[in-house]
This record gives sequence, C-alpha cells and structure tokens, in this order.
Amino acid sequence: MISTYRSSRPYLLLLLACAPVAGAQSLNVDIGQNVVFPVPASSYAAQGAAGTWNSVAAPGAAAALVGLNGAPVAATLSSSGGFLNFDFDNAGTSGDAQSLLDDVHDLGGPTSAVSWSFAGLAAGDYSVYTYAWAPDNTTFRTTVSIAGALDPDQNVGGAWTGSHQLGVTYALHRVTVSGGNLTIVLTTSSGFGSLNGFQLVREAAYPTLCAGDGSATACPCGNSGAAGRGCANSIDPSGGLLAASGAASVAGDTLVLSGSGMPNASALYFQGSSAVAGGAGAAFGDGLRCAGGAVTRLGTKTNAAGSSQYPVAGDIPVSVRGVVAPGDARVYQVWYRNAASFCTPDTFNLTNGVRVTWGV
Repeated sequence: MISTYRSSRPYLLLLLACAPVAGAQSLNVDIGQNVVFPVPASSYAAQGAAGTWNSVAAPGAAAALVGLNGAPVAATLSSSGGFLNFDFDNAGTSGDAQSLLDDVHDLGGPTSAVSWSFAGLAAGDYSVYTYAWAPDNTTFRTTVSIAGALDPDQNVGGAWTGSHQLGVTYALHRVTVSGGNLTIVLTTSSGFGSLNGFQLVREAAYPTLCAGDGSATACPCGNSGAAGRGCANSIDPSGGLLAASGAASVAGDTLVLSGSGMPNASALYFQGSSAVAGGAGAAFGDGLRCAGGAVTRLGTKTNAAGSSQYPVAGDIPVSVRGVVAPGDARVYQVWYRNAASFCTPDTFNLTNGVRVTWGV
C-alpha cells in the first residue's frame, strides 16, 4: 500500500549483500524501500551517468555498492538519523523519474539533521548529485551540504516541472575525495526533509573549470570561446586552451601544463588554492579569472606559434614550485598578454582553468 502521509514510526534497513572488491568509480543510488517504486532502469542517467542503480534503505550500517556496470566495488554507504522509508505517488512523475523520486528517506521535521556517508571511494574529483525532493508537498525543503565542496549549501524543493531542476529536485556539489570518505549532511529547512538518492560521477583526472563557452560566467563582452576553452581573443575565436598531462604525484611529479590558442606574447602560468566562484570564474580583462585564493606564480613563458608550456627542461616541477602536499586540490590557469584592440580596454586574457588533485 502506498503511504499518503508521513509518520515517525521506526523503519528497517535493507542491506545489499555484495562483497566489496574493486576500487570505486561512478555510482548511482536509489534511497528508499524500492518495492512500490523499484529502482530506475540502468539506462536512466537522471542528471548524472546511466548505469546500474543501487537500492539502499535507511538507516543503518555500511551497505555494499556496485558500480555503473553492476560489478561490486569497494565503496559502502551508511546513514545516521532520520525517520522512515516513505512512498508517495506523485501525480506528475512517471517512469524512471517516479522510481527515483517517489520513494524517499523521511529525514524528519525542522530540527532534523541526517548524515549519509560513503567510504572506500577512490581518490579523485567527483560531481555529487543529491536528490532531495519531497513528492508529497511542494513547500517542503531540504538543505544539502558537503564540507570542503567547491559549492555552497543548497536548498532543494518545489513543484515537479516534468524534468530534474537544480534546486528543485537535486543539489550539485563538486568535491575532491582524498581519503576515501565523503559525508553528505541533510537538514530540514521547511516541513519534512527528504532524500531520494545520490549520483556520484567521478570526473576526468584534470577537469576543466571556468570555460568561456557559456557554461560558466559570461565572457566580458560576449566573446565566448569554444567548448572547454577560455574566452575568445584577437587571434583565435576559440580562445586560449590550458590542458594538463602527466602524473600529479608529489613523489614523482611529471605534470605538464600546456597552453595554446594564444598570441605570441608573454604568458604567466599560475596556481590558485581555490576556484573563483566555485569554478564559474569572474570577468577579468578579456577573459575569466579562475585560479583564486592563495596564488603562486609558476613561471612566465613566451608563446611561439600561439603555444607554450610549464615546466620545460630546467624548470622547477609544478609540485615543488606550488608547494603542494598529497591530497591538495589546486587550480591552474594561464594569464596571457593580448595587446590588440579587442573586447575591453585591458590588454590581457586568460585560458580556461584546470583542477588538479595531487596524489602521493
């Protein structure tokens, strides 16, 4: 029978019995009883990546998980606090969206705070999608927070519009995992709190930030570049590009930062301890400033054929010049001279940013 109201009756844990074996990768998790509304099909990507959905009920000890391919992984998921697993048939949802959203972990009333913790995750950068939508009431709101994430706490709730919407059905946090653990804290900000599920998408080793392609902050004078690149400059409408290659290892650093698509002028390679505006960037000169916080100048190069790199033979390695330690996440960018009359009166532009998480 489908529940039509929430109560504080205790609930039982549904524990997956898969033995953990391999390193964790991207993960899909449907929270709830998943009986009336079973888990989504593996072809359903929601806002993350398509693949097998884990079924986890609350609360309880560590539940073993499987990856997108259905094979067991080393990651586990546990929870603390909250009330029951709750089903409500929302008239607007259907199909896989209904399977994900219409069964929830009821977090409780306005004073409730619940933690869900992943353990055994592989080190790296993750985009964390937390579905925290109340299918039974458009006024209920849940606040989602992750300590150390690039993104702030976010309130989730509202009316279903026919598709997932940031701030309505889910929160998005970008976070670096270095010790295998990730904890998501959910608090009730209005009515009863809700949790429908999670998607963890492990990003590329060196993800791009602050692209001037319209996906982040708008370029200063509408001078958008190509996908994943900086804002357009006077010699390349695609914009300057920064790419990272090699190993970001403190003990064996072979990381190389390569810039291209720039005028043949000076180019400063620099490091920031954080991403400006959470990775969206801020207008600066003819481009977007991305590397913020504590800034370290790595080195100045002169572009040839629009390109340069750091380091080259004789340069100090990035990890040494940037004084990094294992687990540190740093943002890299190139600030280059563009003296031609173009865009703003300023005579400089910047590439996209690149985030690097340093390993041992």
